[in-house]
Amino acid sequence: MTEPPTPRSADDPVRSVLFVCTGNVCRSPFAELLLRDRVPELAVSSRGTYALVGQGMERQMAGQLALLGVGSDGFRSRQLQVEDLSADLVLVMSGRQRNLVLEESPAAARRTGLLGHLPELTAQVGDRPLTRGAVAAWTRASAPAGRDIPDPYRRSEQAAAQSARMIQEHVTALAALLQRSGTEDTAR
Repeated sequence: MTEPPTPRSADDPVRSVLFVCTGNVCRSPFAELLLRDRVPELAVSSRGTYALVGQGMERQMAGQLALLGVGSDGFRSRQLQVEDLSADLVLVMSGRQRNLVLEESPAAARRTGLLGHLPELTAQVGDRPLTRGAVAAWTRASAPAGRDIPDPYRRSEQAAAQSARMIQEHVTALAALLQRSGTEDTAR
């Protein structure tokens, strides 16, 4: 017989991250695959609010990811489901997507924030571990406007490069925070 899962506490480290964008072919898969490459032991996934289900990653964003030495072969777009929102940290690319996530699952409010607001989380946590409680406190703080990650879908190569740079900066900071927190040791 399987034992029920142990309840998680606010002091537990973040062990799972979900990235959300619109089609799940540009921004969120870029973030997912990059973070998975940087912190392989962490449970990382991505979904779309209006996913282009089954499609591979968009060519230009896959190219940007390849420039970082990370492949996108085998990636397929997936539609966001309520059960996906159980991740310890849900990072969306825009305020609109955060609203959609919270309409689907109000219980996810204290786990859901904008990727563009990650500098505030990093500053708040400081040298302490990234815990579920720290994420909950971060989601309660008012966030500065204008931090959405632009959608590069069907736009220029320059638009893809701009979005990729922004995502890479935030994911790199998140990976460092997770590694400093010892998340990679507890995710096994």
